[in-house]
Amino acid sequence: MIALYDLKLVNTKVNLLPYKSEIADDWSPIGAAGGDCDSYATAKLQRLVQQGWPERSLRLACCFVEPSAAADKRDRYHAVLLADWDGQTWVLDNRYPLPMEYQMLPYEWHKFWNHDLNAWEYADNADRSYA
Repeated sequence: MIALYDLKLVNTKVNLLPYKSEIADDWSPIGAAGGDCDSYATAKLQRLVQQGWPERSLRLACCFVEPSAAADKRDRYHAVLLADWDGQTWVLDNRYPLPMEYQMLPYEWHKFWNHDLNAWEYADNADRSYA
């Protein structure tokens, strides 16, 4: 049975893996050697699908964190996994130990994976100057 417990467990376990900066984003699931935020997000997606979560209830997302903290958007870019469960969107993020409610995070959302288009789609009011 799919439950919030699954999200908590997967987020916690994957977050235990070591963080390692990557020069290029490869979106490969994180392994024992570590990885960056996109690697954490894809590993969480992979594990939840393996546990029976419907892939359509899970979306990769990109955002800018700490909007006023850095002049260069690249330094603030971040990837997470969104999970829709029980009428709420949860964010599985390597920056937080537990899944967070989507609307509670101070992120500037940029792009979301669209399963129907099999492509990224910009968030409402997203900065489209940043690819």
